[in-house]
Amino acid sequence: MNKSSKLCRKTSCPGSNIFCNLIDKIAKRPSLQFWGQWGYHCYEPKIYRTLAKILRYMDLDGFDILLTDYIAFAEKSGYRFELNFNLEFTEICVNIILYWVFVRKSNPDFVELLLKKTKDYVQDRSSNLALIWRTFTPVYCPSPLSGITPLVYVAQTRQSSILKILLQYGILEREKDPINIVLTILLYPLRVKIMFDHTLVDIQEDAKTCLVLCSRVLSVISVTEIETQLSLGRRPVISDWLDYIPSTRYKDPCELLHLCRITIRAQLLTNNMLPNGIFSLLIPVRLQNYLNLES
Repeated sequence: MNKSSKLCRKTSCPGSNIFCNLIDKIAKRPSLQFWGQWGYHCYEPKIYRTLAKILRYMDLDGFDILLTDYIAFAEKSGYRFELNFNLEFTEICVNIILYWVFVRKSNPDFVELLLKKTKDYVQDRSSNLALIWRTFTPVYCPSPLSGITPLVYVAQTRQSSILKILLQYGILEREKDPINIVLTILLYPLRVKIMFDHTLVDIQEDAKTCLVLCSRVLSVISVTEIETQLSLGRRPVISDWLDYIPSTRYKDPCELLHLCRITIRAQLLTNNMLPNGIFSLLIPVRLQNYLNLES
C-alpha cells in the first residue's frame, strides 16, 4: 500500500474522517478576514492542497477509502454548519475529486469504482453523493459553478474506454437529450493543437468507437440534427461519420434484438440494477454481454 493509501486509511478509522478533519481545520482556523467576508476563495486552496496530495499518488484501495470517507461525511448528521458553507465545501471537494479522476488520472478503473460506490444515489440528481451528475472544471478552477458533467467531458475528449463504462451504468440513458452527447463526440473542437498525424488518427478512432457505443444504447440518432449543425459550418472530427451510425438508428426499422436490449436495460435502469443486474438474469452469457454493450 502506498503512502497516500496509508494516509487515507489512517483518516478513515472510527471517529476520524478526512473530510470531517478538513472541515474542522477550516472552521477552527479561518482567515484573518471578518466572518461576513469569508468565502470559498479563502479556504479552497487548503482543501485543494490536502486532497490533491492524497489523490496524486492514490491507488484503487486508497480511492475506495476516500470515497467511503466522503459518503460518511455527506451522510453525517452531526456536522451542522451554515447552509451556504456546507454547499460550498461539498462542491469544492467534489470538484477536486472529479477533476483528478477524469482529467488527471483518466483511468477507467477509478471511474468504475466511483460509479460502484455511488450507484445507490444516482437516481437522485440533486444528491451530493450522486457524483456522476455533479459538475467540475476540466482546467482546474476553485468554482465548479461553470463546470461540466463527467459524461460531457468524456464526450469532449472522446475517451471511449471510459465512455463505455458510463454507458454500461446507464448514464447516457438517463440524459434528457442524448443526441447532445453524440453531437459533442462528433463536433466538439479539439482544444490541443495536433502536432503529429498519429495523434489525430488516435482521436479519430476513439471518436468512431464512441459513436458505435452510443448506437448500442440509443434506438434513434437524429442524423438530421447532425446535418443541421454541419450546414452551419461546424466540422466533424471524422469525415465518414455516417458509416459508424447504423442505418437502423435513423432510416431503417430498428432491429428487434436491439429493441429488446433497450427494453430490458430500461427495466433494469428503473430498478437501479445496471450493470450488475444483467449478470443475474438466467440467459446465456452471450446475451448478457450483448445487454452489457459488449457487441
